[in-house]
This record gives sequence, C-alpha cells and structure tokens, in this order.
Amino acid sequence: MADTATATKTSRTRTAPAAKAAPAAAETPAGTAPAGPKARAPKASTKAATAQPQPPAQPVEAKADEKKPATPRLAQADLVLAFLAAHPDEDFGPQAVSKAITPEGRKPLGVRDCLARLAKADKVTVTSEKPLRYRITAAA
Repeated sequence: MADTATATKTSRTRTAPAAKAAPAAAETPAGTAPAGPKARAPKASTKAATAQPQPPAQPVEAKADEKKPATPRLAQADLVLAFLAAHPDEDFGPQAVSKAITPEGRKPLGVRDCLARLAKADKVTVTSEKPLRYRITAAA
C-alpha cells in the first residue's frame, strides 16, 4: 500500500504542470512559443532621470509683455505719499497700501520698506508697531 501512495504522489506532480500548460498552449497561435512572464524593461540611468526637458524657445517680445513694468523707488514713494495724503485721518498697513496704489497690488514687503524709508525721513508717522500702521505726517 505504501508503494501506491508514492505512485499517486508522483503521478499527481507529473500531471499538474501539464494541466497548467494546456490552457496557455491553447491561447497562443500555432507555431509560436507559449507566453512566459513578461520581461521587465531595463531601468533608466540616474542621469536620464535627472535630465529635464527643455521648454520650447519663445520670442523675446512675448517674455517682455508678460512682466510687470518696474517702478523706480521714487515713483513708488510718490504713489504711497499720494495715497496717504488722500486719507490723512486713517492708518494703513503695508498690505492695504500695496493693494490701494495699484490694481494688481505691489509686493507688501517693498511697500513696507518704502514706508520705513519715508518714516525715517519724517514724511510718514508710525502709529502702531504691532500691527504695523502708518499715517501721513501733518507737515508733509
């Protein structure tokens, strides 16, 4: 009886791979090898991965149109003083002044620096340190 059990195991292991191979052979056309596991594509080298595609060249005129025109410091100071002179009884922060002097809004840090220079020149007065607020000086 022990020989029969061994024979059964052997016959089962021999028939199992043949049963799996039969459906794969049926799916492939005649004359071609059965499809095995898909081969992986080789990994790209690290140099190829770090290379960035270059953007298409654009005409110089298009780039010049996209930028905002630069305003010199003096013109910015004039804009700030004109705005504060129009509202002599109100206090304003750098953010509010930057939004008010131009429709697209200037950088608040640039306006803050401009206001600090004007305060040092006694053209504007600091009314509050925190939050930072300015008002035009009465003599200006």
